[in-house]
Amino acid sequence: MTGRLRRSVLFVPGDSEKMIRRSASLPADLLLLNLEDGVAASQKDTARDTLVQALKQFDLGFHELVVRINSLETETGQRDLAAVVFPGVDGICLPKIEKKEDIEAADHVIRTLESGAGVAQGSIQLHAMIESASGVLNAAEIAAASPRMASLIFGSADYAADIRCRPGEDRTEFLLAMQMMVFACRAAGIDAIDAPCFDIRNEGLLKRESASARNFGFDGKSALHPDQLPTINTAFDVTAEEIAWAEKVLAELDAAEKRGKALSTLDGNLIDNPHRAAAERILQRKNSRLKIQD
Repeated sequence: MTGRLRRSVLFVPGDSEKMIRRSASLPADLLLLNLEDGVAASQKDTARDTLVQALKQFDLGFHELVVRINSLETETGQRDLAAVVFPGVDGICLPKIEKKEDIEAADHVIRTLESGAGVAQGSIQLHAMIESASGVLNAAEIAAASPRMASLIFGSADYAADIRCRPGEDRTEFLLAMQMMVFACRAAGIDAIDAPCFDIRNEGLLKRESASARNFGFDGKSALHPDQLPTINTAFDVTAEEIAWAEKVLAELDAAEKRGKALSTLDGNLIDNPHRAAAERILQRKNSRLKIQD
């Protein structure tokens, strides 16, 4: 865990002042302000100007603010990055990342931009979109490429096109890639964010995808529409039962420690340090949620 709650990641069109302003009232943990896919090539410069002015003008509240720029291999992407590193922006999302060198190059540029913009060194975090076979195969190196790394975000549409698969409703074709992303994120200590459910009116499918991703170990899921946010937040939130279990585990292990024991039993089950770690993660997520609600 990186310390921030990222149950829901809402894609917000960077070329729509109306949608940016509206997003302030939405229950997304992270707003992914999008300048890449979804913005017409002829509108890239206009979208960038619209987004920068909106971020400087509107108070978007408690949300983590991350801008998805165009590829840094393009002049458009370079202009995006130069324009959006300023106080109030929490992170940059890099699209179609395939190797650690992509992250290292971005890190180097951001370091210089932070100095010129009066932003604390190292405060701008990086989120990498994994959208290809190469990205999946190199996910571990990408996740660990920089101290700025905060998450890997699965881009399933581009991934499916790249590997030429035909995903079904149960997303079996994605499961290996998803598991490899979770492995990479857990090893690097960052968050794993699942791809969005593209059938935006199918709440049943969204629930199934969210539950599956949560069971796989993902920390959150992207959303394409505000109506998807409550379902996603519920799926990736900690439950009252989990909180109660965590509190009992810590109380029992603390009592065992006073008795000079490293392990104990709870409801007939053996518990020890791995259970303590799991309990602490649950309570950390609970506390992060309470901070947002405050």
